[in-house]
Formats: sequence, structure tokens, C-alpha cells
Amino acid sequence: MLQKSLVLTSTALYLSVSASASLAGGPGADLRDISEVGWTVDYVECVYDGANDTATYFYDVTVDSTEKDLSHWVLALDDSLTPIGSTGGPTTELGLDPTTGVYGFKWDDGQLAGTTETYSITFNGPCNEGPTDYSVKGGTYYAVGGTTGPSGDGGGPVGSTYSISGVVYLDVNGNGTFDFDEPTLSNTTVSLADAAGDEMAAIYSDNSGAYSFGGLIDGDYSVSVPNATSDAGDFNETLAEYFTALQGVLSVTINGADVTDVNFGFTLNIQDILDDLDENDPDGDGYTFDGTGKTIGYWKHQHSVAIKGRGRAHVDAATLEGYLSTIEGLWLSDPFQFGSNSIQNSFDILSARTSDANELLLKQLLACELNYVDGRGISNNLALQGTILAWAEYMSYYNYMYTRDQLLEMKDLIDTINNSGQ
Repeated sequence: MLQKSLVLTSTALYLSVSASASLAGGPGADLRDISEVGWTVDYVECVYDGANDTATYFYDVTVDSTEKDLSHWVLALDDSLTPIGSTGGPTTELGLDPTTGVYGFKWDDGQLAGTTETYSITFNGPCNEGPTDYSVKGGTYYAVGGTTGPSGDGGGPVGSTYSISGVVYLDVNGNGTFDFDEPTLSNTTVSLADAAGDEMAAIYSDNSGAYSFGGLIDGDYSVSVPNATSDAGDFNETLAEYFTALQGVLSVTINGADVTDVNFGFTLNIQDILDDLDENDPDGDGYTFDGTGKTIGYWKHQHSVAIKGRGRAHVDAATLEGYLSTIEGLWLSDPFQFGSNSIQNSFDILSARTSDANELLLKQLLACELNYVDGRGISNNLALQGTILAWAEYMSYYNYMYTRDQLLEMKDLIDTINNSGQ
């Protein structure tokens, strides 16, 4: 079973529903391998000034002519090191860069594509080189590479820093842990705080639901998925409204090693969604979804016209084939693979006469995914609709894990979305 990433987007249109969401490293910043970017940091030398007992480290930063302009770069430093001077730009900063997750010295003036510039940084004491990291960022992405830099405390490796990482996911099977094939949530803000509870950084989960805070020293931290943020583009408010968090604020202690599997799971609150699909507003919150879903019957008609080549339809055959191709790659590789005769095979699923709970779910699920790629359904929160569909795909494929009533409950929720435009 091949799992597709659950990418949360504000719109879901034909062939664009799985557009890339933000990767870990800061809202709006995608992490790429250092070999994939055209920004390089080359260590040149360290020059010791015996008269002043200072060491200056020099770096050549090159921005390829085909690459985006460099926004900023950071030289990772041991937290015991404090620079006393630098060249290469007046806008500099020592600390944790929230965009790339690297602690160190940041040059923030940018650099144009097609140029090489020399930067330097000076410390008290003699030259004492050691391995360290650097980060480079431009446009909407960044990368982390390795170089040489100043080492603190007698020559130990620079950058004795570690990471905290994990996954934001939907606990569809209800066992409280992240398992293979369970849907993951991108575009969800995860917050890191220090021992005093002060926020240090906030980053998006990436296309596989993963996040990682790097450049951290030994100590106590806390990690959380906030219920609300100042970023209107993330998924946090929807999560808080329609899902239950399995974890709250998690305390993490770093002691000389990376900390992994700091995961955040969520379960679906079906009734809360149904309440907001009901124009009578049974929960009394003054809010209802903008429902624009189309029924199984509507989609059967689009298929029938495409197969017979006569009649009137709102979706032509070529567009319908494109929709089905998109559906094949949404989340799990199953349950929908339509083969060479995709429209007929899809029509057969929609037309099945059955009392089997999973087959009934599949009919509604296929119609709702057609609505999704057509931008219909919960049209003012298609990201929520996407999470529901990913949840339902998992249930359908692993239907033996669920009772008939559970499968029919999910079928009824999706049926309600499909009828929301009637």
C-alpha cells in the first residue's frame, strides 16, 4: 500500500489538489537537500591576530546565476561562542533562526544571483576549527549544509546541537500511535517553547506531516500544536474545531541526542461536522458550511453522457478522465485505481447495487472525491473535506478493522457532504 501525502490546501481544483504545502523550517519555507540548491558556503581560512588575540574566519558564499537571490544564511555556532565582529553586511543576528531551525550567526542582507561574496566573523582567542553546519534560504525554500567553523571549549565539534522531530497525523485506527498508512497533516503549525514557556520557533508540518526543530542545545523544551495561530493559512483552527487532540503540550528533554517521535495525533469529531453541515445550526454556534456538494446521481449522469457520447453534462469526458486520474493519486493508492477504461469502471462503482457497508461507503466516497477535485462540497473548507476523505480511504481499505456501524457512520457523513448543494 503506497501512502500519498495529505496536503491541506485552501482550494481543491482539477489536477491541483496535491499542490505542495510548506515543509518544516518555518511557515512558508520548504526544506531541500543542499545538493538541490544553488547556494554554497565555502570555508576559506582562519587568520589569527596575535596582537589582539583574535581569530577571524572567512567564507565565500556563491549564489548560482540560475538560483533565486539568497535571502540570508546562518553559520551554526556552539552556544558558548560569542562573536566580537563580522563583515559582509550590517544586518546580522546571533540566535536561533526560526526559518531554518539553525542556531548561530545570521547574515540577513541577502545576496544577488550570479555573485560570490566574502564574509568573515571574529572571536576572541586563537583559531580553533571544527566541523559545523550552515543554512541558506531564499524564495520559499532553504537547505542545510556542512562546513568548517570556530569550535568552543578546546576543540570539540562545533554545533553540539540536536533536534526535536515528529509527525502530525490522524489516528484513524484509534490505537493512540502513528501507524503505517495513517493520514498525516501538512500545513499545521507546531510550536517550540523553552523551559520558561516562551515560544522559540513555530514551523509548518511538511507534506508527509513531519516537522523538525534543529539547532537545539541540551535542556528542557515543550512542543505543541496550538489551537489558534496568527497564520490564517494553516490548519490549526480547523483541527481545534472538528478534531480531538490526543496530546496537548509535550515536555521534551534533550540530553546529548536528537529526540524523535514527538508525535501529535487527532481523532475526527463527526457530529461537530454534521452540525455545521445542517442549515438549522443545531449546535447554536451561528455558523454553517457553504455546502455545494453534488450527489451520486449527478456524477452518474456525467459518466453516462461521457460513455454514451450523447446528452448534456456539466463535466465533459476529458475533464472527467482528468478528475479520475487525480483521484487515483490523492492519498492511498487504493481504494481507487480505475484502469484503462476509467470512466466505465468509475461508473460501475457509483452504480453498484449492494448492501455491503464498505461498498456503500465506496460509492459515496468516490462521489465526494469527484466533488473535491471539482471544488465542491465543503467549499469554504475544502482542507477539512480532504482530511475526511483521507480518513475514509483508510477505513475503506482496512475495512476489516471496523464494524458495520462505523463504516456506515462514515458513509452517512460523506453522503451529507454530497447532498449539501441540493
